[in-house]
Amino acid sequence: MEGAVGITPFLLRKGLDAYVIYWLDYPASVKGATDVATVAAFVAVIVGSDFALAPFPNVKLLDPVVFVVAYVFGFRMGATVAVISETVWAFVSPWGFAGPVAPFLVAGELIFAVAGWWASKVWGDRSKLISENAVFLGATMLMCAFAWDVETNAATALIAFWPSITLWNLAVTEAIGIPFAIVHEAADFALGIVFAPLAILLIPRLRGRGL
Repeated sequence: MEGAVGITPFLLRKGLDAYVIYWLDYPASVKGATDVATVAAFVAVIVGSDFALAPFPNVKLLDPVVFVVAYVFGFRMGATVAVISETVWAFVSPWGFAGPVAPFLVAGELIFAVAGWWASKVWGDRSKLISENAVFLGATMLMCAFAWDVETNAATALIAFWPSITLWNLAVTEAIGIPFAIVHEAADFALGIVFAPLAILLIPRLRGRGL
């Protein structure tokens, strides 16, 4: 376990380094300082709101913001916000350092970036979001939260019981996480219905006004 704890910061640093190299290798995908400022702004919103909502475990704006960023700006931007935000939170969370599970938390957050990008292709007409489509966005967020919960609980079991993990260990770990998962999935469903559609409508308008 000590080896796993020691390797986690190294893996997180490598992940961030890989993103920096990606942006340097593909400058056409970066629109200058505006993109950097946009990513920084969303990361600040996520980390700040995470602190504000810390008394309410598993209720955070991280998931819907990543989803919205990927919907409006594309997968690359959403994935960048997801990786940086989750990495920062892994270190500064008031609940303590995430430890060896941190890379799995970061990887799981990419589910929301993929979903946001995919949803933009399916429901691209933003004028119809404040309608029945809002329910579909909420349902998509719920399914992403479910996948995130299953993945991170499985990672927790893998780390806790390695190298002798069994299906029973995995099942028990998943079962223990059910109460937290229910809160997480319900919160994401509600935020997907209310927050995500409004943000998807308003962000392009605010950017168009130079805000």
